[in-house]
Amino acid sequence: MANPGADNLLINCLKVKPGDEFLLVLEPDQSLYENEVGAIIENRCRALGASVTIFREPLIQHASEFPQALANRMHRADHTLFLSRLGDYVRFLQLPGNGTRTTSYTYTAAQLASPFASMPHALMATLRDKLESELLQAMQWRITCPLGTDISGTFCWPSLNGGDDDELHVALFPVSTFKPVPGDTASGTVALSRWLMPGGSPKLESPGISFDGVVHCEVAEGEIQRFHGEAASAVEQHYDRIANTLGINRNRVHSWHLGINPQTLFPVPVEQDFDRWCATSFGSPRYLHFHTCGDEPPGEAAWSLFNCDVTIDSETYWRHGEFVWLQRRDNRELIDEHTDAAPLLVPSQPIGI
Repeated sequence: MANPGADNLLINCLKVKPGDEFLLVLEPDQSLYENEVGAIIENRCRALGASVTIFREPLIQHASEFPQALANRMHRADHTLFLSRLGDYVRFLQLPGNGTRTTSYTYTAAQLASPFASMPHALMATLRDKLESELLQAMQWRITCPLGTDISGTFCWPSLNGGDDDELHVALFPVSTFKPVPGDTASGTVALSRWLMPGGSPKLESPGISFDGVVHCEVAEGEIQRFHGEAASAVEQHYDRIANTLGINRNRVHSWHLGINPQTLFPVPVEQDFDRWCATSFGSPRYLHFHTCGDEPPGEAAWSLFNCDVTIDSETYWRHGEFVWLQRRDNRELIDEHTDAAPLLVPSQPIGI
């Protein structure tokens, strides 16, 4: 049976052709990715005339543990596709080989076939690139949320001064977000709720915490000043433990970004499958996160914010969790050129919160 997301991935995104060598990296079990997803992609790849090699690799705690056998094989592959958190853990690092390197955030066959994965890849990539181009030329940003967040800053992209921005070196499928906005000038208040999550591969036991209520964090010029609220002491202790154990910059507010795919869907309460929620929902316009704690992206403690307003040079790009930038006339005209892209203009799907 045809799967539109699989074709969008293999034909539109990766441009797989006969004779290509395709490396499919899977996790050892089905705790996150259902085996059926890998089988659908493998079978469609072979039908397109590519050869497929499958690696099943355990997860790692640090990028330095990336499997050497897999790195060696990547040198020869035309395409490496991660149906594995391995790809997510090393997404900010240069990987071996000259082929494509992609992580797919499709965990079930139904998700792979849904509008989340089947929105035309070329359109989504064009919209992402257009958004990034606007952000590179913008001056100021401001984020607010219903719980009391009010934080702002100026855009300070390193690339504008001869440096390197924090680019993703592993492509994301489907297109879900944009390169993180540096937080070096961030000043204001961020309202934290529910949890702190690890930003990348979990390097410690208990890499995240949950808490009740709202903790407010005061930030000045990209540095955490203090936390206050009922659970503030638990948050402080969590930061102390991470920074002391790993020897990193405890108070750095590194960067932020949020989702751009309104068809990101998590149809059940987050409590039913927290790991899959974490892996899915970052693509939703309803969900903004900050990378903090450490000077290397993506940091070791991520802040979760929901239903934010984000203004760029006084223009609203996200309004209460809706990516209203897509509704702007120039963007609507791009979307209207694709008869199957109308779902981009409907309200953001639920994400279990």
